[in-house]
Amino acid sequence: MAVTFEIDYTTPRSRLTNFFRYFMAIPHLICVGVLSLVAQFVAMLQWFAILFTGKRNRGLWNFQVGVWNWHLRATAYATNMFDTYPNLGFEPGAEPVRANVEFEEQANRLTCALRILWAIPAIIVLMVVAIGWYVVIVLGWLAILFTGNQPRGLFDFAARALRLAARTTAYTSLLTDTYPKFE
Repeated sequence: MAVTFEIDYTTPRSRLTNFFRYFMAIPHLICVGVLSLVAQFVAMLQWFAILFTGKRNRGLWNFQVGVWNWHLRATAYATNMFDTYPNLGFEPGAEPVRANVEFEEQANRLTCALRILWAIPAIIVLMVVAIGWYVVIVLGWLAILFTGNQPRGLFDFAARALRLAARTTAYTSLLTDTYPKFE
């Protein structure tokens, strides 16, 4: 089972929306923040469902994937990776972001029971990458503000960091049993 995350590089970029990006992202960040809290509770329910039955609950999984997808689109928008205002809701709109995780009903009970312990190395790597990602976000914001374009290298690093975050989140949220790849 694979977790995929793709985002298209777009140019030129809007200096005006880039300048006000964080204010424009507030509705998404509030909605996704609240739904993420609910999704954490749902992940606990999913944990018990997997532990006792060895199967993922499709309804719980669909809700989690919807929040996960919206969170990725909102994060990509807030971190200046594209200019199109994202759709408010679980369904993607015209954003250049594609995220997918395949549903697999059967789940490994052992990996479920020990998930948080096995996720620690991936979380540590993500935290280290996130430090560089934050620097790249600021540099990209300044580059777009002054030149109207985001340097391709900064975009590629940010896309890889967000892909790692997507894979790690999918793994820790019990959406997949596939350990996050560090690429």
